[in-house]
Amino acid sequence: MVIPSFLLKSCMTSLMILIICICFFQSTKAHANYFTDFYNGLEQFSELPSDIKKLKSSYEQSRSELNEAKESVQAYAEQNIQLMEQNRQLTETVQLLKEAETSRQNRAHQIKSVVIWAIALAVGYFVLTRTIRFVMRRSNKW
Repeated sequence: MVIPSFLLKSCMTSLMILIICICFFQSTKAHANYFTDFYNGLEQFSELPSDIKKLKSSYEQSRSELNEAKESVQAYAEQNIQLMEQNRQLTETVQLLKEAETSRQNRAHQIKSVVIWAIALAVGYFVLTRTIRFVMRRSNKW
């Protein structure tokens, strides 16, 4: 079976037209996506300075917070040193007060002992003299 050449040419031509139409419609979709992508890319590119500004401000804020934290740590360290010195001084003061209290109690105990001995000696002297007088009177009566 032989296909006439004009039929073959017309099929080929219609096939070529179909392929061109398909390519044309596909290319418009590709161009539409290309332009949309290009537009989206330009939009993202135009938003980059604001994003960079946000990042810079966030960086500066973080940096200032870090500096504040460093300063507060340094202040706490200085305050800690001062508190340690105060603690040492207070410990020395407490030790001195304890020693003073101990010496005061010792003195009070010594004074109390002396007073008790003095009273005991006075009472003993009184009792002894009375006893001696009583014994001497008794011995003189007989």
